[in-house]
Amino acid sequence: MEEFINTIIKNLESNGFPHKRVALPLEKMYEIADQKELNFNKVLEELSQKGISHTKQGDRIIFSQETMPNFEHLAEMMNGKDPDELMKMAQEMMAKMSPEQQEEIKNRVMNMDPKERESLMNKAKDMGIA
Repeated sequence: MEEFINTIIKNLESNGFPHKRVALPLEKMYEIADQKELNFNKVLEELSQKGISHTKQGDRIIFSQETMPNFEHLAEMMNGKDPDELMKMAQEMMAKMSPEQQEEIKNRVMNMDPKERESLMNKAKDMGIA
């Protein structure tokens, strides 16, 4: 799987990634993964772990650099920081995001397990930022 992921990353980089969003044919990506006996959804999960997000639009899959760390790392980032500093960091991150990326973050939060979402919100409240 790692070889296929590296090939995708090289392809993205040759098309201007990470500075540009790069679209690839969705069906073809699934077909190539299938030929290699890989689950493309698992490949997408691995890419996400590497900070590469994606959006499926019609017959294309659009890859972009994640501007916000995975939620698993959010608590670690927040640990020990001043709430005002965290709010400033969040505002700066949001300002750099495209509307699609902002929508993706919103969807990720809304699709979290309710207990995970509650835990995240409680941590934010404890820090005085929610």
